[in-house]
This record gives sequence, structure tokens and C-alpha cells, in this order.
Amino acid sequence: MKKIFILILLIILNFFNCANAIEEIKLEKQNINLDYLSDVYYGKIEKEDEVPALLRLFSEQGLKFKNSKINSFRISMLYDSSLTYTNPDSGSSSLTHKFPSIEPRFIMRFNENKTEATVYFHLTRDIPDHKNGFTEKLSRAYISHTINKNQRILFGEGHAIPTNYNGSRSTMQREFVLKSQFGRTIGDVYAIGIRNYGTYKYLDYDIGIYDGARFMEDIGCGTDFTGFFMFKPFEDIKEKVGSFKVGTGHNFGKYKTSYHQHSIYTSYDYKKLHLKAEYAMADGYNNAINSKNNVDGFYTSISYDILPKFTLSARYDYFNANKHIIDSDSREYTLGLTYKPYKNMKLLLNFIRRNIKNGSDSNMILFATRIFI
Repeated sequence: MKKIFILILLIILNFFNCANAIEEIKLEKQNINLDYLSDVYYGKIEKEDEVPALLRLFSEQGLKFKNSKINSFRISMLYDSSLTYTNPDSGSSSLTHKFPSIEPRFIMRFNENKTEATVYFHLTRDIPDHKNGFTEKLSRAYISHTINKNQRILFGEGHAIPTNYNGSRSTMQREFVLKSQFGRTIGDVYAIGIRNYGTYKYLDYDIGIYDGARFMEDIGCGTDFTGFFMFKPFEDIKEKVGSFKVGTGHNFGKYKTSYHQHSIYTSYDYKKLHLKAEYAMADGYNNAINSKNNVDGFYTSISYDILPKFTLSARYDYFNANKHIIDSDSREYTLGLTYKPYKNMKLLLNFIRRNIKNGSDSNMILFATRIFI
């Protein structure tokens, strides 16, 4: 009971610390709250002169320059704080606090905003069995160019390679504190390469050729191809019947050993209801860990917007870490509540029941505060 009381107290303190950090600020004699910041970030302020220069630097449009080869410069910051209480069926409980992401981001735009140079630096990244030097903490370092309204090409290290859909989701895109088991095991992949994005009415795709090394740690020792294709057959009638998508991801490469993985994803969104499911398999994989294991996994989730700022979610998640070993599978049952007080802020509370065939079962309570400005 004492531990539960401490957990509740820390959650409250964690929330109020974040709330105090983003309270209304006074800048150039103007009171500015988070709603105003959101409007600035999402480009809803019509007259730039109404926005102080510092806020323009943090807006979606950035601080603009006239008579310069640089069109604009923008700074943003991702903050992610998580508090985890773990109560195993056998053994002692634990309470941990982490900062999964404290990430400053810098974007410079050229060529009438068609070309941009981007650098994201992940200050708190700590990868087991890696040096965790400069390149491991460099989340993104690339130059991208918009060819036309449907095509964009990227050179360098961009966001996570889409070997599967769940693994490539960014912090602010996810509806749960943790990615799925296969998403965080075989899908959270970063590498340097050449990448092409295509966005069309019925099809989105993301294809690229990459170096086999991860986090630019051992460049030149392997090659990787990854492609993800998302089909949107109901785009013409989605307002009436909802949005239905089917996607598939494929990854082939060689780094130390050969590997390949495949995934299939589907989602359905209709008004307040959101359904997702994905299956992924890998015959060897090259993530933060390079492995020969044959693995597979599946998850299905449902979310419902119970109020304009509150979403209730549930997920069933199965993962087999080595199909050649008996009882190497595990299951997670997650119930979550998400509160979005502002467009660029999320508070997530998750309860997870974890069943591990060849390990200790446990219950977990996770609370996360995510802010993007």
C-alpha cells in the first residue's frame, strides 16, 4: 500500500512539474499560453508581426529571412518523461523514472522551402551494447528535397526506417507509452541512406537503400533495402464509411549476417473509433541488436475518443522472440488513457499485464508526459 501511495504521489508531482514548466509565460509584455503557442506552431497566426521573434523561431514556419539563401530557421524540442511501477508475481516491486526523449531539433530551409537540412539530437538515448557516443545520439541528420506535391527525396539519416508500421511511429504519434513488442525489438531502426517518399490519393510509400550499420556506428560494412507501402482504397468515400488502410513492409539486408523481415498492417478509423492490427515476422534482424533469431509477433488495438481531449485504448500484443525455442513467447495486455490538454502535449496512463512463458509474469503501471514545442 505504501508503494502505491508513493507511485500516485510521484505521478502527481510529475504532472505538476511539467505543468509549471509550460505555464503561461510573459514575453515582450504579452501573456502567451499553450493554446497560443499551439496556434503559432501550427501556423494559425495570420500576421507575423503579431508574433515575437523568439516564438517565430519555434513555430512551424520558423524565423524567416529576407534577401538570403536561407528561407527560414526553426528550433523545436521533444520532451518525454516516464514513470514506471513494476510489480512482478514473484520478487520485489520497483519504481523507476526515465527521460526516454529530450530531443532538440534544428531545421533550416532553402530553395523556396523545397529543400531543408535537419538535425535532431537525442540527449538521453542509451542503447545497450553500444558506445552511445555522438552518432548514437544523432536521431536525424539529413538533407531532403521536395520534388513536387507527391514526391520527396532524403539523403542521410531520417526518422525510423519503416520495417513495420508500429516500430517506425514517433513518440507523439503513439497512443500507448510503449511500442508493441516486435515494434521495439525489430522495428526501431535508424540508418544512413537514400530515401524516397511518395504520397498519392490511394497510395503512400516509403522506400530506401541504407547502410547496414545502425546509428552510423560501423559505416560501410553492409547494405539494407526497406520499403513500406500503404494502400487507401476508400479515400473517395471515407467521410461516409470511414478511413480504411492496408500496409505492407519489407526489409532485406546483410550486416554480419543476412536478414529479412516482412509485415502487414491494417487500420480503420470512423469518427471516434480507431482500430489497428499488425503482424510482423523476421528471419534474422538488424536493429540495435543484430540477431539470427527467427521471430514473429502480432498486435491488435482499439481506441475510442470518449471526450474531445480523452481517449481510452486497449491492446493485445503477442511476440515470439525465437521460434526455434519452446516457450519463448510472451503476451502483453494493455489498457490506456490518453489526455491531450493541448495540441502539442500528451499525458498517458497505461496498465500492462505481462505474461512471459519462460520468465516472471508482472503488472506494470506507466505514466508518461510528452510535450512537443
